[in-house]
Amino acid sequence: MKRINTSLCLLVAACAAAPASAAPAALLNKSITVSYATTIPGKKADGTPVSGSRIAMRTIYVSSAGRLFGRVARRDGNAAETKEAGPGEAGNNLRFAGDKIIGVMKFSSGAAQMTISVDPSGQSCSASIVAGRDNGHPIRWKGVDGTMREATGPVSFSNISCSIASGNAFGG
Repeated sequence: MKRINTSLCLLVAACAAAPASAAPAALLNKSITVSYATTIPGKKADGTPVSGSRIAMRTIYVSSAGRLFGRVARRDGNAAETKEAGPGEAGNNLRFAGDKIIGVMKFSSGAAQMTISVDPSGQSCSASIVAGRDNGHPIRWKGVDGTMREATGPVSFSNISCSIASGNAFGG
């Protein structure tokens, strides 16, 4: 298991460091939306168990110049947050790799990588998400409510959906 986790972290780091390629022409001036649920059994700093379940929607706009803009809206129970980031801003490491968009979501300890595959016409997509931890360390993350948490079990992603629409979902 340690080898898998170390390999996954190395893969995520390598993908994050790889050079970006140009946006496919079929994606210019389009918005991609990926929705999913994340479940991480864990505990708070005081040892209180938490389910670590949240719903997220990531929206990516590919400008007519091929630049990637991102927004994430997350909800966990009654707590919710939305963050936006443009090209080069903190929190936006989205990049193209051929017909895929790849982004790494860093935790306080560990990370997840989202890979969005797009068909050549730019009309449909699919997404996959994997998580990895630093060798010998549990995944740690800040919950939507702002409290630090530590994983006590594996991370799982479910109900992953992906769609593409023409235009700027951010209204700009």
